[in-house]
Amino acid sequence: MKKYFIYVIILGLIVAFILPYVMPNSTSSETPPFSFSFTENLAVPHGQSLQIPFEVSEEIQKLELSINGKKLNSWTAPKGKITYTLDTKDFQVGAFGIEIVAFRKDGTSYSDQRLIRILSDITPEKWSVDIVSSLPHLETSFTQGLEFNDGKLFEGTGDPNQAGETIIAEVDLKTGAILRKMGLDATHFGEGITVLGDELYQLTWKNQKCLVYNKSDFTSIKEFTYTGEGWGLCNDGKSLIMSDGSERIYFRSPKTFDVERTIEVYTDQGPIARLNELEYVDGLIYANIWTSNNIAVIDPATGKVLATIDATQLVQEGKGNGEVLNGIAYNSATKKLYMTGKFWPKLFEVVVKKNGVS
Repeated sequence: MKKYFIYVIILGLIVAFILPYVMPNSTSSETPPFSFSFTENLAVPHGQSLQIPFEVSEEIQKLELSINGKKLNSWTAPKGKITYTLDTKDFQVGAFGIEIVAFRKDGTSYSDQRLIRILSDITPEKWSVDIVSSLPHLETSFTQGLEFNDGKLFEGTGDPNQAGETIIAEVDLKTGAILRKMGLDATHFGEGITVLGDELYQLTWKNQKCLVYNKSDFTSIKEFTYTGEGWGLCNDGKSLIMSDGSERIYFRSPKTFDVERTIEVYTDQGPIARLNELEYVDGLIYANIWTSNNIAVIDPATGKVLATIDATQLVQEGKGNGEVLNGIAYNSATKKLYMTGKFWPKLFEVVVKKNGVS
């Protein structure tokens, strides 16, 4: 009798465990109280109005529309077809999440989300480069950052072979020789560098660290941490400007590395991702687009791409057995611009041709 009782208990536990998986979910067929009147994500050029249509299909108490968590509008006891007009001039270019939440009289709620993109209203110009001169560059340098400061050329490299080859260095412009350097172990993969004041900043790819050195002797001063990957780095004299491989660029405090603001980089067609090495040139951000021969010229205030620079000529003449184009350095004192690539044997002084004019 006791054995039979035990079997009954075990059978009951098995049934209780399996039942939820074989019985239909009573809420899975719930009809939503509203629906968006479009299925795909919406996109519109900056400055134009965007129509967000939806339809209420049952009696509800209240409806709220928000964008990136900020409430745009609400309706009390809405019915039928509704269209909200979003004025995009009040927003930057980029991707935004819109959400509608419906509140029923019984206290329950239902929400749905969509993604909208505000595109640039500028069609980027097509620029190119002319080579002024060719200079030596160490083929052992996997260039990740390149920058002039006080007439001196600084370079930061990565370590694709995990052999402890990441360095920061002062480089002789005419010969390509390393004048002084400081290296990191194989656990660190160096990325973009920039010099602001007396400090040199170096990103790391996946270590989520920004290492800070005294620019005069490369002694370590401090380090900051961040979330995500580190790619390119430059500065505008006030803020550090950082890329992470996406279409986003972050403006960070040089004192705390806190994010001050963010822009998303867009053309009139959509986002430009894989933004790599950065350089601040006469009020604009130049960004290598990784794996391409192109450089994006970006308005730092808006994220709009003003032009793309085709540097195919440099790749053809300077790549050798190296890898992709990566490395832009602007000497603001001489107004000269230099470009190179990863493991390239050459560094080029170039002039930018805007719409065919140098």
